[in-house]
Amino acid sequence: MKKYHYYIIILIIAGLFVLPQLWTHKMILGADAIFHYNRFYETAQQIKTGHFSYFISIFGFQQSGRITNAVYGPVFAYFQGVLVLLAGSWFHYQVLSNFLVYVIAGCSLFKLLTYAKLNQNTALFTSIIFMTTYSINYWVLNQGFTSWGTAILPLCLIPIVDLKNSRFPFIKMGVSMALMTQIHMLTAVMLGLIYLPFFISYAKHQWKRAIIDIFKAIFIYLCLSINVWISLIVIETSDQLKMPFVNAQMSEKAINLKGFYWLEYPGCLRLLLVIGLIICLVYWKAISTFTKQLLLLSGLFLLLSTSLIPWTWMVAHQIPFVSLIQFPFRFFAPFTVLYLFFFASIIHELRARKILSFVLIALSMLSIGQNLKNNQQELSLWESRSLVSKHTFVTSSEKAARQSFFSNDLGEALRTVQKSSPDYLPIYHGDANNKYVSYEEQILEQSPIFSKTIIDNHLELTWQAEKTGEIQLPVILYHYSKLISGTTEITPIKRSNIGLPTIQQKPGKNTIHLRYDPPSYMMFVFIFCTLSWFSLFLWCGYRFWQQKS
Repeated sequence: MKKYHYYIIILIIAGLFVLPQLWTHKMILGADAIFHYNRFYETAQQIKTGHFSYFISIFGFQQSGRITNAVYGPVFAYFQGVLVLLAGSWFHYQVLSNFLVYVIAGCSLFKLLTYAKLNQNTALFTSIIFMTTYSINYWVLNQGFTSWGTAILPLCLIPIVDLKNSRFPFIKMGVSMALMTQIHMLTAVMLGLIYLPFFISYAKHQWKRAIIDIFKAIFIYLCLSINVWISLIVIETSDQLKMPFVNAQMSEKAINLKGFYWLEYPGCLRLLLVIGLIICLVYWKAISTFTKQLLLLSGLFLLLSTSLIPWTWMVAHQIPFVSLIQFPFRFFAPFTVLYLFFFASIIHELRARKILSFVLIALSMLSIGQNLKNNQQELSLWESRSLVSKHTFVTSSEKAARQSFFSNDLGEALRTVQKSSPDYLPIYHGDANNKYVSYEEQILEQSPIFSKTIIDNHLELTWQAEKTGEIQLPVILYHYSKLISGTTEITPIKRSNIGLPTIQQKPGKNTIHLRYDPPSYMMFVFIFCTLSWFSLFLWCGYRFWQQKS
């Protein structure tokens, strides 16, 4: 069978997985749906209208001027915005994005395994199992963005195959890290951790050359991700941000406790774990060093995803960076990729290949059936499951709210179903009050007297006042945010705990413009990053043309 036939099979299976949704015309709205849909509505409207605002939201998040995309996969957010525009409604976007995350996951792992010279049939059936894991279905069932980073992760692991073969692919490594940084920062950190032991194995006999090559990779990485890092530095050094919530009971979300469902997609995953471990015990000496490294590293990530690590204790004692992880089950995503790579490798290496291949085929078929069943079960709850939950509010009847996700007016659903996610809001006055409640009271319950429009990439607020007096504007100010009246910058009388300004209004019509003016060098940063990616594409095109010639 030709190689492209395998990719066609992956496309067909991905289509099969989204078929129940197309057939039933239902949706699955998980806990993170409204947050991410606001992010992508923002970029979609910027692309559609030509009014671009890299830092603050002028369309999504109640047009509040808050920062989100600039610190959360900025380039990939614009890619998602393109998908939203192509889809035309949130229902079609969900179908399209689910299809793509399945396709990317399957093709990405298939490419990795075939690049490692594994049997194509083995690579195909392993990739099918990967498509059905919760690491990928986290997006489908809960709109957890980790799945997008996990889907592309196998492609970014191609450099470790080159390292195994005593080649340092500094371009691939730099590009892979940059691409992951533009998608999902936590997965990028995990990718760097995966590279480390393979780099050490490569470098131990040629340190001087390895150090030079790693600096080349870092240089390429910084060129392609400089927009993310400089933006973070600008924002973090000028504002105190409300970071994603600290999970005080972090251990409860380990895979051996309340995060157990990560082990249930697919149901045969646990059987696959047992088979792999038994084979290791029996054939340990026959397994290559590289395959052993895959097993040990996957085992490390598996350990990190359990409560055997005292996560709750570390959060309580404020161990640096631990609180940013939030959920130990996130470590299960790289474990999934590494373990499946290991399992496919031992099938390739051992003489019992035919028996193991048969087991793999059977498990992949079972996985497809279970994935269809699970998706169908979740879709069946669309009409009965309430859209209202903690910090999520519906401004109309639930029936009308559900219908809004099928409307061509993309903003309707986000006005109807609102969530008070306070991530990346500025914190003023050292306030320790619940920021979810503050966002609800100050933004979601904002006065209807304000009209918001977009003028020349800026947010314009207008309202009518009967008399002079103080008024709080329903927008959020950061250090570099500016309020402009005519040609004059207005200094707020005071700011709320999350940055809403109070100003003096005048009788009659009031008009205020909100804009974000970062340091002037940011323009050069964006130009440099864009030219770096453009140069990369030109180089890839040249290499492709050269190989064809």
